[in-house]
Amino acid sequence: MEQKRKSQINTTHIILFGIGIFWAILGFVTPLTGDDWTWGSQIGLNRLANGYVGYNGRILSNTLEIIISRSTLIRVILFTVINTLLVYFVVNIAVGKDKAKPWHYLLATGLFTTISTSVYAQSFGWFAGFINYILGALVIFVYCHWIATYHPISLKVKAINYIGMFVLGVASALIIEHVTFYLLCLSLMAFLYLRKSRRQLRLNVAYFSGIVVGGLIMFLNPSYVRVFTGHDTLRHTAHNGLFSQAITMYTNQMAKYVFQQNGLLLLVLSMGIIILMYRDTRGNRLLKGILSSYLLGYSVFAAFIRNLFPTNNFNMTVVNEYLAVGSVFYIAVLVVTIFAFIQEKELKLRLCFYIVSALLLSAPFVAITPYGPRCAFNTVAFIILAAIDVINVVVSNDQSEISNVFEIFGVVSMAFMLVTMGMNGHVNHARVAVIKTQLARHAKVVYVRKLPFEQFL
Repeated sequence: MEQKRKSQINTTHIILFGIGIFWAILGFVTPLTGDDWTWGSQIGLNRLANGYVGYNGRILSNTLEIIISRSTLIRVILFTVINTLLVYFVVNIAVGKDKAKPWHYLLATGLFTTISTSVYAQSFGWFAGFINYILGALVIFVYCHWIATYHPISLKVKAINYIGMFVLGVASALIIEHVTFYLLCLSLMAFLYLRKSRRQLRLNVAYFSGIVVGGLIMFLNPSYVRVFTGHDTLRHTAHNGLFSQAITMYTNQMAKYVFQQNGLLLLVLSMGIIILMYRDTRGNRLLKGILSSYLLGYSVFAAFIRNLFPTNNFNMTVVNEYLAVGSVFYIAVLVVTIFAFIQEKELKLRLCFYIVSALLLSAPFVAITPYGPRCAFNTVAFIILAAIDVINVVVSNDQSEISNVFEIFGVVSMAFMLVTMGMNGHVNHARVAVIKTQLARHAKVVYVRKLPFEQFL
């Protein structure tokens, strides 16, 4: 038994190493795009010299973006480390470090690489988005993992532990605004959860203090005064009423980027929920049938059917309204199913936490615009966390080899993304020489070859 466990641990380490290599290759072949070029120019250095005053308060992520836009080596290292740790902490939160198996990590990586193309493009496919939104997700999951290791035993805490938690809090608050807001709320709620452990309670005081200090440093930047007074040309608060803007934003953007374009993820989550629901023979069968039919039907529609319809043949305003209502019903059905038919108490509590977290991370965008695909990443990350948790419970109670399916899914997803982004990287590298040749000939018009899969950037 001990030998088998050691073999499994070694296999897990090999898989994690392979996942790290995967992210390293992606980091190398993904070209700079969008305002990565701005941060890599003198403009980025001017912003740094000014302390980002009047721009935004994302001191840590802005500084890292200036660095990675100038150094390929540092860019690849950070891309590798942050993304690998993201997968690692998501799995450990959902499953537990001692129970995590290779297929958990492959499933998590597969789900992250098969998220909505538009969300992928503005997170993994854009280094400015990566250093804000993916790093923002990582610090959330680092803190969640720390809370998840809670044990109601008081142990002696060294000064370095307090300093470390305080520094982590300050740094986490200087990445992106909605993450700062979420971590402030979470660290406040953690005081109740950790009340029986003096050790973690004291450490949480240090972390909470760091979040407050970091939040003050961020939001004292004059740029936010312009946002709330309506003088910022990019970001602004609700002009036509908070409720009206919330409906408009959810209908035209949030519902699309979180639900409609992530059908495969929703299908994995829904199938797991449905299996758990029917494992318990108690409960009204008719109600189970109605709920499971909607969960499955909406997921299949979002994953496979929605994209078959040519949008230019329909009134998209009306279509978006119907699709938004459908996604609201999906959330409602999911909540009812969890509370009424999921018997595992601990899983039910965790799923409630994931839902509340997803809502909190989306809440600030109801009042402040714009909202783009990148803004959906942290919410989608919690849906991935929920899906892995549910599937783990399903598989742990099933003696079949269903876990092999998830291993294959992860490997195929990674291979697909390597080919796709590899072709982008190859063309991006080759066209530099072509441009230089045209310039050497003093061409009046310079032709630049388009990337084959630019939708991922």
